[in-house]
Amino acid sequence: MKTINVEIKLYSFDELSKEAQSIAIEEHRNFLLSVMSPNDFISGDKEYDTPEQLKVSYEREYKYYLNNDEPIIDNIKINEYLFFADGSLADCVTYTNGKKKGRTELNYMGKCYQVA
Repeated sequence: MKTINVEIKLYSFDELSKEAQSIAIEEHRNFLLSVMSPNDFISGDKEYDTPEQLKVSYEREYKYYLNNDEPIIDNIKINEYLFFADGSLADCVTYTNGKKKGRTELNYMGKCYQVA
């Protein structure tokens, strides 16, 4: 067996190259669109929560996300996602409660690493 020490670099969105940012945006856009549904637009107001109105709201928001980078970038930044240099999303978890509160961990190739 041979052991080597490896440095894993993670980047915030703003630290990525323009090309890597484009990849991150498209991957996240595809994710957001894949989980969006008409039920996301239920307001609690019966007048606006008809199946027809929910469909209209869904289609409008879907089209907006499909054609605009700004809401995608905002979502990436708000969630403080971390990426590899090529723009692919790093599998990280930031704990907000319990013993690990405030700690960010990277799951990489079956191992868990604390992000400094």
